[in-house]
Amino acid sequence: MLRDRKALLEQEIKKASNEAANMYLSIVVSGGDVHSKEYQDLKEKISNLNFDLNTVNLLIAQGHE
Repeated sequence: MLRDRKALLEQEIKKASNEAANMYLSIVVSGGDVHSKEYQDLKEKISNLNFDLNTVNLLIAQGHE
């Protein structure tokens, strides 16, 4: 179960990171605001997903599968 959750989290992080990268490029090229709500929300989502992934990895390392 945890390994399935790990794979799902990794997929979601990759997807959100790609979205953030594209958004960041658009902001930089157009002189936009990196403090926009949409961009900050995406950064928070990625941070939360990374926290969850770290927790799952810790549990797996402790022998919980």
